[in-house]
Amino acid sequence: MFLSVTCNDVEWPEDVNTYRRGVAEDRERYPLFGAATADITPCAFWPYAPAEPPVKIDAEGPRNVLLPQNRRDAPTPHRGGKMLREKFGDRARLVSVDDSGHGVYVLGENSCALNTATRYLVEGEMPAKDTFCRAD
Repeated sequence: MFLSVTCNDVEWPEDVNTYRRGVAEDRERYPLFGAATADITPCAFWPYAPAEPPVKIDAEGPRNVLLPQNRRDAPTPHRGGKMLREKFGDRARLVSVDDSGHGVYVLGENSCALNTATRYLVEGEMPAKDTFCRAD
């Protein structure tokens, strides 16, 4: 399932050298996590084209985007959440959680993050501003 979603999301380079360069660059830039995310995957050889074009991310559109993000999530760094928040502009709120791991809601145990996300999902209540949740 992960591959079908990931590989159908966008067109992936088919040239092996593209990945070879990415691995070399990421070894230098990210020595702790290494080049794992730059390496070639089955997506390079995926036989299906994306079903629709990528969604443009900007300040236009629904004004109810909640972005829960752990501060120490190696596969999806906090900086990426901040950059996405900047792209969405005032229509989004970033919930920065002082925790690690690759899951804030359901997989996480931070009461502030869980309560904020649950209020959003059940009552449609967005935080008035970006939120920082301290470690429990």
